Amino acid sequence: MRHSHCLRRRLSLAAVFVFAVQPAAWAWSNHTLCTWPAVEAMPQVAGHSVPSESLTGFLAKEAAALPAVLAEEERWARANVPFYAPRPDALAFTVAADADVAALKRAFVHAIRVNEDVPFALYLQRRPGTAAAAGREMTWPDLTILKSPEDVDLKQMERVEEGEAAPVADVVATASNEPDFGLDIGLFQDNGQNQGNLYAFGPQPFGNPLLDYGSQAPFHMGFYHEAGIVYKAAPFLQHTYPEARVHLYMTLSRFAFSSGHPYWGWRFAGWAIHYVQDMAQPYHARVLPGVSVPSMLWTSVLDMAGIHGPKIAALNRVTNRHTALENYQKNRMTAAYEQGDKADPLLAALRDTRGDAGLEKVQAADLLGAISAQSVAVADTLDAQLERTFPPRYVSDAATNLDGKDANLYTLSRQAPAADQAKLADLVADRMRQAGRDTRAVIRAVAPDTTAAAR
Repeated sequence: MRHSHCLRRRLSLAAVFVFAVQPAAWAWSNHTLCTWPAVEAMPQVAGHSVPSESLTGFLAKEAAALPAVLAEEERWARANVPFYAPRPDALAFTVAADADVAALKRAFVHAIRVNEDVPFALYLQRRPGTAAAAGREMTWPDLTILKSPEDVDLKQMERVEEGEAAPVADVVATASNEPDFGLDIGLFQDNGQNQGNLYAFGPQPFGNPLLDYGSQAPFHMGFYHEAGIVYKAAPFLQHTYPEARVHLYMTLSRFAFSSGHPYWGWRFAGWAIHYVQDMAQPYHARVLPGVSVPSMLWTSVLDMAGIHGPKIAALNRVTNRHTALENYQKNRMTAAYEQGDKADPLLAALRDTRGDAGLEKVQAADLLGAISAQSVAVADTLDAQLERTFPPRYVSDAATNLDGKDANLYTLSRQAPAADQAKLADLVADRMRQAGRDTRAVIRAVAPDTTAAAR
């Protein structure tokens, strides 16, 4: 019996490991598309602008107050985030009185443990169909550490000047996509980047540490509702950080508002919104939608016996469907923006406030509870509908289809039977409805009661 128990444990560990190393993608392609409709009618947002402010300008003015704020945040994380890797005390935010802008930025990014090289430019993203004003165009190195983010159009990125008025809706929407520009890339010790050893997050618990986007997976995914045997076999799946990021950025947002920095109040709020929206995506809340634990175990048995095909097929399938969902969402929403179609089901769902009473103000613990639970509940249904709607090459278990990133799967979906088109639209709109509700709940949790300072 004891030998049998150990064997089962080893098999379940191997199975979960197989599926936990799937390549990580964005939760939603271009979060700004989701954020604009969700927030633009809110009284805290509509019609308001704030003066743009550089990160180092904010840090220079608040260098004396931020150490206490971030020290309290670290105490909260250690007490409340399961499996949290404590920040080394040497990285606590402290700067000399005569610190230059480079030292200010370095001290701050080390204290919050994000990628050292993200530029934190002053910019806004314009809506699909609108290009940056002449002379205000940006380059990728101005914006991100990535060579070419695939979910946004560089022509829509517009530089803004220090002190220039920026619409609140644009500030928070633009910021909501920023964590996919590299904030959480290269932070683990096996990612081959300088901050990996400095930050003490340890080896990457899951995802592919050799892939750029793979290294952000533990910050953007939260597997909170798997079967108990999964956690017993693979406790590393619990080493995730979405709730830590949400709490940190909401804390910084409130601090920025209270200390007279409304621009950074909204920008930090946008960062928090990103992770909340991530958890409305079923492929970020389930290890492997559409596959049962017994199926995982059997695949592991076959793989250990030298039959690797089922494992490879499962990885290909989840990667292809994850990519297909994001592609459909981005292309459908982009078309709706360009055509001015506010009645599109996805955009309409993001504006739908009828469920807001169910989550008035987000707390970090909500990611472990209601928010991720809703995604998990529909994961298998959505996974099956993707298979029914799209041509097999985009959603099958054949080799990972990199073309799926470039094809327009919204256009292809219209070749499916009308019933399948409608069902997929309903399921994705349901995810957008949750994302809109949760986005507004972040705003209500951090924004001051009065917006007088933002006018």
